Amino acid sequence: MKNPLNKRLPREFRKDFGKYLVIFLLLVITIGFVSGFLVADGSMIKAYTEGIDNYNTENGHFRTSEKMNDAQIQSVEENGIRIYNNFYLEQDLTNGSTMRIFANREQVNLACLMEGVFPKAANEIAIDRMYADNNKISIGDTLKSDTQSWKVTGFIALPDYSCLFQNNNDSMFDSVKFGIGVVTSEAFESLDSPLVKYCYAWKYNDEPTTEKEEKEVSDDLMKAINKDVSLEEFVPRYLNQAITFTRDDMGSDRAMMIVFLYIVIAIMAFVFGITISNTIAKEANVIGTLLASGYTRNELIRHYMAMPILVTLIGAFIGNILGYTIMKDVCAGMYYGSYSLPTYVTVWNAEAFLLTTIIPILLMLLVNYTVLRRDYHFLL
Repeated sequence: MKNPLNKRLPREFRKDFGKYLVIFLLLVITIGFVSGFLVADGSMIKAYTEGIDNYNTENGHFRTSEKMNDAQIQSVEENGIRIYNNFYLEQDLTNGSTMRIFANREQVNLACLMEGVFPKAANEIAIDRMYADNNKISIGDTLKSDTQSWKVTGFIALPDYSCLFQNNNDSMFDSVKFGIGVVTSEAFESLDSPLVKYCYAWKYNDEPTTEKEEKEVSDDLMKAINKDVSLEEFVPRYLNQAITFTRDDMGSDRAMMIVFLYIVIAIMAFVFGITISNTIAKEANVIGTLLASGYTRNELIRHYMAMPILVTLIGAFIGNILGYTIMKDVCAGMYYGSYSLPTYVTVWNAEAFLLTTIIPILLMLLVNYTVLRRDYHFLL
């Protein structure tokens, strides 16, 4: 026998249309944003992680007061590492910012070309994409210092500068007043040599598998290098904020967004619970009659929980469509507005669907069932 109360669902929906519409829109917007964020975040983390290998990111770098000779390099490499020149110099530009200039890397910390082309002539430079965005610099524009000028040929992202920290001890990065650029090897050699910083990147022959092991190995390596040369700076990868800050921030953002979603769902569930309570109070006599007439408690429970679950299900469905289309690009843009990340490819994952659809529906079921059991145990 069909539950006659089910015929009341359309009428109840029309009666409280405004309330259900507000709840529905809130669910769609929240689930859409969180879904888009999780898709973008997962895709960005994947691009970041794969970029560590794809662009041969350093295991660390150190800077010396003077250029190392061949004997010193050979002695240092006997500690189970391979050393690569990563020299740079800094130029104060006429726009009030500082540009750290490298020769275009060919072996380690390879640049990801985001737009345009790499420099080919002595007066050309490719610069960090986020620095360019923040300073309204376009391809074809000219950067000037007091003594030189460069034509911008492309925008890049460097794996060792996913976050633009000028100094590793800085409390916060600055992608407006500090930028990164690469020029040709010939152009770099022609720059003012007294300003060159002798920075060397290293890669382990056998990479440590844990951060604890990496710390022990890097501590021993620093002591060994310090015996051969005078160190001005020594930064293993796990302590390099320009590399690790982005990864850590993306991980914390993900946890925060999931908690935010479940808080909103729980609030909506309690709103539905109050609505159910009011409806049951008005229909107590009808419920008693139906129970006496042979209708089961499960039928009544399903009826009173139908509207919250239906609204949540439709809201989650539309929210996920919104998240997987429009919102993922919005959220990806938020990351690109803060970090110098390489080009990413959208990765669809079942976890985002689970976290934004299945769990919210289960949470809605649990909260409403708890309200029914607490206030109207005669149904249970």
